[in-house]
Amino acid sequence: MYHPFFQFVLPRVGQAALSALLYFNFLQLPPLQWLAGMPVLYYGIPLLLVAGLGYISRDPLGLGIVFSGHLTAIYCVGTVISLLLRPFGGGVLRVWNLLWLDGMTPWLLTGLIFWLGRRRAVHLRTTKYHLTTHKKLPGGKLRIVQVSDIHPRACAAMDRTRIPELQKKIEACRPDILVLTGDIFDEYTSPEDFDAFCRMFGRLHPRMGKYYVLGNHDLFHHWREPSFDRAMLEKALREAGVRLLEDETCRTGSGTVRIVGRKDYLFTGGQRFTARQLLPHGAGDVFTLWLDHEPRDFKNAAAVGADLILSGHTHGGQVWPAGAVGMAARNERNYGKKRITESCTAIVSGGTGTWGYKFRTQGRTEIVLVEISQLPCRGGH
Repeated sequence: MYHPFFQFVLPRVGQAALSALLYFNFLQLPPLQWLAGMPVLYYGIPLLLVAGLGYISRDPLGLGIVFSGHLTAIYCVGTVISLLLRPFGGGVLRVWNLLWLDGMTPWLLTGLIFWLGRRRAVHLRTTKYHLTTHKKLPGGKLRIVQVSDIHPRACAAMDRTRIPELQKKIEACRPDILVLTGDIFDEYTSPEDFDAFCRMFGRLHPRMGKYYVLGNHDLFHHWREPSFDRAMLEKALREAGVRLLEDETCRTGSGTVRIVGRKDYLFTGGQRFTARQLLPHGAGDVFTLWLDHEPRDFKNAAAVGADLILSGHTHGGQVWPAGAVGMAARNERNYGKKRITESCTAIVSGGTGTWGYKFRTQGRTEIVLVEISQLPCRGGH
């Protein structure tokens, strides 16, 4: 999926440039001014600080890189502000220097962001959306729960220790349909987490079934080989009563609801059925739920009759602004609800877990509940 230059080389080049910037900023820290007469310590301690940040940032899935990234970003912003304020002279610069605390402010702000981001990551919400349709629904209403992007890992927001909380929240929604929209597992999922989550899915019993579409991490692995393979995943889902949909459709609710599950765009390299191939004759009067891990191809899905599109993948950005910029460049929606046509709505989940680490400054850690009510048929019939 990712070219090695962009995944490994370019980040290291950027890290070296930012390390140089940090080094020159660290030279201004107040405690170091006491050592100005001792060049070895004065120039050596900032070097050790930069080396320490580089060491804790070595794991691209670790919290160290989050801390270092925010600290560096705040220092960069401070440097730009200082340059912009220089033409205004002494009074303005004195106020800025007071706020900047001679370089201590970035450390204080980074600590605060780090604490708030960790709290936000582990707070599991239930986000509700209310929609209506003129199409026939079983009993005149439909409750759909979406779970997406769990990425189970001990250092991330979700692992097997949180299964009781997650199961309780899902059951409290009383879903008619449960959908799992990809990246439920990834290459860092342990065998214990894999088994535990599959058992949990087996304990859930929505009356109209459980459905799963693959994401780009479930079986397509970017960092290392996982503890499970496709055969193990298919077997575990089958035993849990979860149906895997890969460029196929099925019906439930006595045929009144159609579910379309797409192969993931990244997983297939774009080689998947088109929307028209999946529904060559359109949706007709059947309410059509469209599942696609990445928020892509909304207009084509709506054009063939999709009523509700559910996606994940973006994590709502997760880490602002990098996540927001990166996801916005490749996806049609970063988070939340978007009206595609008068009869089609797309909803993008912020993820039921977090990717890589227990940290979030954008989006929500959530399950999504979509409540759909049937309106009278047009024309009063």
